[in-house]
Amino acid sequence: MTSPESGRIFGLSASAGYPEEEYRLLELPASIIAQLEATPHARLTVRGRSSDMAVLIDPNEHAHQLHTAHTSNNLYLLSHTDQDLQLCAKLNQTFELQATNPQIRPRLMEVLGWDTRGAFRGAELDTPAVGRVVTDALLSRHVPAGDRQRLRALADIPAFCVDGVWRVVEPAYCMELLRLVLATAVENDWPLDDLDPQAMYQALRTEDSAIPPELIAAVLARFSHFTGTYAIDSRRVAKFLAQQIFAAEGMRAWPVSEFLLALRATMPPQLSSDFPDWCSTAIPRSIVRDLAYASTPIDTHLIYTEAGVPSHSTYLNPLLRSDLPSEPRARLRKLFEVKHKWSKSEVLPFLEDLADVDLELLEQGNEAAAAVVSKTVDGWLIKFGRGVKAPNGELVYTSRLN
Repeated sequence: MTSPESGRIFGLSASAGYPEEEYRLLELPASIIAQLEATPHARLTVRGRSSDMAVLIDPNEHAHQLHTAHTSNNLYLLSHTDQDLQLCAKLNQTFELQATNPQIRPRLMEVLGWDTRGAFRGAELDTPAVGRVVTDALLSRHVPAGDRQRLRALADIPAFCVDGVWRVVEPAYCMELLRLVLATAVENDWPLDDLDPQAMYQALRTEDSAIPPELIAAVLARFSHFTGTYAIDSRRVAKFLAQQIFAAEGMRAWPVSEFLLALRATMPPQLSSDFPDWCSTAIPRSIVRDLAYASTPIDTHLIYTEAGVPSHSTYLNPLLRSDLPSEPRARLRKLFEVKHKWSKSEVLPFLEDLADVDLELLEQGNEAAAAVVSKTVDGWLIKFGRGVKAPNGELVYTSRLN
C-alpha cells in the first residue's frame, strides 16, 4: 500500500482475530468537542443500567442518548508502525448522540428505596434505608445524569446523606421538621429570608437528641433559596403541601374552593400571610401548575387567569408531571389519553421539564429559558397534535398519534 502524501510503501496485515474484534466509532458534535478542548481534564461519562439505553453526560452535564447508526460504506480501523499497517476491524455502525432530558427523580426514588418503605422518619441512623447501602457510587451507576443534576434532584425529594449513606425524608416528617425550623426562627426572632444554617443547627441541638445537621440542611434546601443563608420560599412549601393533599385523598378531583380550605389549614401560620387572597378568589397558578389541570363541569378546557385558578365552579384534577413518561411523544400520548383537548397554555407546564433548559432559571422567570421552552413545545404540538382555533382565539390541540 502506497501513501499518497509521502509515496512510502506500507505492508498491510490483519490483526489476530480480525474481524471478530468489536469497535464502534462515536460521532461527537462540534459543541462537545469544543467543551473537551476548552476544559482541562474534561471527560465524557456513560451512565445508566445495562437494561437502559446508554446516556452520555458531556462536560456541561447535558445528557445524550447513544443511538446506533448504520453506515452505507464499510469503515476500516487501522493501526500502524513505521513500516506496517494492521487491519484491526471492519465497521458498519457508529454511535450518534441525541439530546435527551432524562427523568432523574423516578430512578432516584427507586434506588433510594421509596417503594420499599425506605423513607427516614427519625429512626436510628445506623440502619440502612432499604437493606442496602445507597451511596454516591451506587446512585452514579444507576442514575443517567450529571453530578450537579443528581444532587439538585436529591435536594428536591428531599434526601440527605450521613456517613456516605443516602436516605429519603418521609413527607410528614419533612413537614414536621420544617415547622420546627419555623418555630425556632420565630422564637429567636430570626428573619425567614435570612436563616443562618449553623445557628439553626445549634438551636436544635439538645442534650437528649441532636438532629443531624445534614437532615436540617436537606429540609432547608427543599423549601428555601440559598445564597450563603437560607430564604424560606412560601410557594415551595405550598406546592409540597398541595402534592401531599392530592396523594392523601387518592388523587381525586377537588373543587378549588375546597382545596383552598385544605391547603390553608395545613400551611404553617408563619407563611400564610404571603397569600392574603386564599379562600376568596383564586389559588396561585404557580402552586399547582405541574400538579393538576383545571376544569369546569361543562367545559374541560383549562381556566387559568392572570390571578391564578378561580375557585368558582372550578375543579383541580391531579396530574403529577413527575409521573409522566420522559420522552415527548410518549408523554403527549399519555396527556391526550388523560384529556382529549389541550391548549398550549395548559399543557406547557407538563412538558417544560423535557426541554433543554435549567428549570431553576425557568422558575425564576428567565425570559430566555421561557422562550426556549415555548419554541420547543410548539414543535412537539405541531408534530404530535392537530391545532384548531377556539372561540377565544387560542389554539386547542387534539392528538394525531395513533
